[in-house]
Amino acid sequence: MNIVAVAVVGMATTFVTAWPLRKLALRYGILDHPGPRKSQREPIPYLGGVAVVAGVGVALAVGHPHFYRVLLLMGLVCALGLFDDLRHASVASKLVAESAVAIAAVGLGFAWQVTDSTGLNAVISVVWMVGLSNSFNLLDNMDGLSSTAAAVPLLAFALIVPVTLPLAVALAAAALGFLAINRPPARMYLGDAGSLTLGFGVALVAIAAANSDRGLHSVVLLTGPVALALFDTSLVIVSRLLTGRPVQLGGRDHFSHRLLLLGWSPYTILFATAAASAMSGLITYLATRYPEGWAWLALPLAVAYAGVWLRLIRVNPYSAAAEYKPEVVRAENL
Repeated sequence: MNIVAVAVVGMATTFVTAWPLRKLALRYGILDHPGPRKSQREPIPYLGGVAVVAGVGVALAVGHPHFYRVLLLMGLVCALGLFDDLRHASVASKLVAESAVAIAAVGLGFAWQVTDSTGLNAVISVVWMVGLSNSFNLLDNMDGLSSTAAAVPLLAFALIVPVTLPLAVALAAAALGFLAINRPPARMYLGDAGSLTLGFGVALVAIAAANSDRGLHSVVLLTGPVALALFDTSLVIVSRLLTGRPVQLGGRDHFSHRLLLLGWSPYTILFATAAASAMSGLITYLATRYPEGWAWLALPLAVAYAGVWLRLIRVNPYSAAAEYKPEVVRAENL
């Protein structure tokens, strides 16, 4: 089956599967309830992550069945996230479980070959997988954001490094299929089951891309397309350290929240997210063309990225006046 057909199957499966899962979540109370750090005013159904895994699974089954081990790993991450959605696992227990799955992934060949030391490569790879999984979990703070922030870099990986195309397209298709129901105002959430799984899948694709080259090019291929996730995580960590706030707790201080405070609408933020992710892909492509002269075009784009980071770090999301009035999702629309 050609790659376009695989993408269509992935999107369709995710979208179609999401609706009965949504009804199931409503029936059994598997919901994300409003809270101090939440934007919604009504409970929103979870289980979106299960729909994403279903979409990826069917897409890979019909197009690339030899990826079944990757699907099993993603299923484990989804199960871990679903447990957290239902039971609220501690941070320590989640990190231990995520690390165990990442170690299994390394054992299956998903290790970044960045040094001559097998052990060091394994440690770096586990840290990368766990870190990026949680970066996408943190990005899941606004309707449609995590799906958008995953889909565009995955497509960039597929275009820049063709060896990543099967898994990258299956994941991107599932993310886009879910975006149809997760766009503002969201009628269903990814939950940790979905955001962790997407982040883990992106991390695997990034490692495969990085292993297609060596040296600085390998580093750029690993991190470049996912620069927005790293942008947001670093923004939050630095901001909390500068203000003496706990790094590990949730909060409304991500780049999306800061843009809301600047008056941006949710849809404008989603379009900006897609554009910034596409620019990350372009920077990656240009940088990997070095030493060709036009690779230097990546530099002003990277500087622009840094400039936006410096602008957003100056936005204070912690002041009492920094309140965002969320869009209301009526109970009758659930």
